[in-house]
Amino acid sequence: MHNIYEIAPSMRVLIILHNISAINAKSAKRIDELRKICCLNENELCFAIRELLAQGYICECEGAYYLNSLGISVVRSIYT
Repeated sequence: MHNIYEIAPSMRVLIILHNISAINAKSAKRIDELRKICCLNENELCFAIRELLAQGYICECEGAYYLNSLGISVVRSIYT
């Protein structure tokens, strides 16, 4: 049985990128940095990153990832 309060890995990554202010190329985080913060295994994290890229919520810059304006809006919608 799944925990009904558990959030999807992609949403966890989205929220964490917001919480650590990874909102531009200068503040972008690499997979190894995110893995430590997100507490996801590498496969889960890579899948979540691919999903967020496909949805247009994050951007990639030289192997690091950050929220774009759409991703920021999605996270903000959680809190309003």
